[in-house]
Amino acid sequence: MKSYLTHQFDRDDSLLVSVADELPLWSAPFGMRLLDSIKIKPDQTVLDIGCGMGFPLVEVADRLGPTCQVYGIDPWEQALERVRVKVQSYGIDNVTVSTHAAEAMPFEDNFFDLLISNNGINNVQDIGKSLSECYRVSRRGAHSCSHSICPIR
Repeated sequence: MKSYLTHQFDRDDSLLVSVADELPLWSAPFGMRLLDSIKIKPDQTVLDIGCGMGFPLVEVADRLGPTCQVYGIDPWEQALERVRVKVQSYGIDNVTVSTHAAEAMPFEDNFFDLLISNNGINNVQDIGKSLSECYRVSRRGAHSCSHSICPIR
């Protein structure tokens, strides 16, 4: 048996987060397709579900610009600390991240214009609750991007 397939990492170890690649090769192709499918429009409110260490969250925030607000949620606090360092280092002011799971989002109903997830929504504990939350926080006409655009509401 290949031990690397069963190895368990301590996700709270800040050293692990500090050595993670800026853009993991395994997720890059999916993220690039996602980025290609986002329509650049002003004044959007965006949510990245399972934003991890910030790809594509940081790239989306930079591409959409200062008139848009981009939120990221992830239950992994150490990864969110990495995101905070990135946005501060890059001078990106339109990002807010918080430690939350997709099953219980801290946002008002009808809040987002666009929901994205790059290999994040597939890691939730309860897909039914997560999708219900996505519907709840999405405005009418909102879109989701998870490698392609499809209407949510």
